[in-house]
Amino acid sequence: MATFPVMSTGAVVQYPALISSGQGAQVIRFLDASDQRYLTQPRVLRQWQIRLDLLNENEIQQLEDFFIAQSGDYSPFSFPDPFSGTAVPNCVFAAPGFLSEYVGVDVSSTSFWVIETNG
Repeated sequence: MATFPVMSTGAVVQYPALISSGQGAQVIRFLDASDQRYLTQPRVLRQWQIRLDLLNENEIQQLEDFFIAQSGDYSPFSFPDPFSGTAVPNCVFAAPGFLSEYVGVDVSSTSFWVIETNG
């Protein structure tokens, strides 16, 4: 399994960093206006918003190449959780496209979400 690339500084994200977690649920509504809810995932899954500014050309190219190698949001990879320091397997990009902004000479930025899956 591929591993998410680390920047030249050793960081995965820049602060402020955002992490969210949740657990999927299904709701069935009945004719009498009552409902029944049940979990669709066996555990709580995490999502990380990755915001990276002031990247040099090598770093942004490394991220773009990794995104292409993963076929966008298709292939799972291992993501180093910046909060716990552990590697989280079975993560994917949240979107099928990768947007980067070239701000100036050797200065780029990007923002995207990484999602943990049940795998």
